[in-house]
Amino acid sequence: MIQMKSVFTKILFFFLVTINLIDAQNKLAYTLKVGDHFKVKQVANQDIFQNMYGQKHVMKNLLEGDFSFVVEDVDDSLYGLKFKFDRFKMSSSSNLRGEIMSVNTDDTVTDDDIEGEIFSELVSVNLTMTLYKNGKIKSTEGSYELISKIVNAVGAIDELTKEVMRESIKGEFSNENIAMSFEQITYIYPNKTIAIGGTCKNNFEDKLSSKNTWPLNSITKEGVNITEESSVIFKNTDVDVEMNLNGDMTSNLTTSPETGFVKTMTTSSTVKDNSIVHNMDGLEVPTTIISNVTYKIEKHVQ
Repeated sequence: MIQMKSVFTKILFFFLVTINLIDAQNKLAYTLKVGDHFKVKQVANQDIFQNMYGQKHVMKNLLEGDFSFVVEDVDDSLYGLKFKFDRFKMSSSSNLRGEIMSVNTDDTVTDDDIEGEIFSELVSVNLTMTLYKNGKIKSTEGSYELISKIVNAVGAIDELTKEVMRESIKGEFSNENIAMSFEQITYIYPNKTIAIGGTCKNNFEDKLSSKNTWPLNSITKEGVNITEESSVIFKNTDVDVEMNLNGDMTSNLTTSPETGFVKTMTTSSTVKDNSIVHNMDGLEVPTTIISNVTYKIEKHVQ
């Protein structure tokens, strides 16, 4: 049966949608100050349904994470942010195989727990991001150190194997790929004013390609409310499996009028089509992936 691939991409495919009322004309942008510190909690549930030779395969994934974001630099057009994983928990199970993975970085890691060693590195490195005030990401830094730590956590392996692992992880977790993943949910508004009831539109091309429409629903002193309606294509190709799934995604979020960071956000998506199993003579396997994600600001310190 098809295994879940590209764990790091899925982990990173979270971050924050930000939007803020700057003036009476509803100019949407970030409004952050040096020292702003946000602590975010994420809970994601994913169900994968497959059917091979009449046999149903159901895979359930649960992801929990706590993340910290600190504003370290502000100028006329850019924000410098430091971000870090504080806690990471993931479980994965299958109706055919039982428990596949169970990791919690709050647990003590034993010497023979390679998965625990690898994921513990996620909470050991500070990453940085340079963000334009319109939400577009200029750059990210810090992935090289994280990739090296992950590779070294595997243990005593030869240098050639390390290099192969490093290149494989880099394909998912390079600075550029981090930026592309984050930008799909940070760069959501244009450089123009927008009225309540109006919409912003943009497109993204990556492993999760999307055509997005962002209606601005309301602005009050409690928060700015917007929704997202997207048509999405999920692509993932490796030597074993090729996925090219199509579907829809909807999001509902409320952001802070003071800072622009999300206060609460829920996202639901469904994608489906056939997965192609290359090592089984190109067998086409009907596949559906249903995902539900919730983000919430647990703490904001100035």
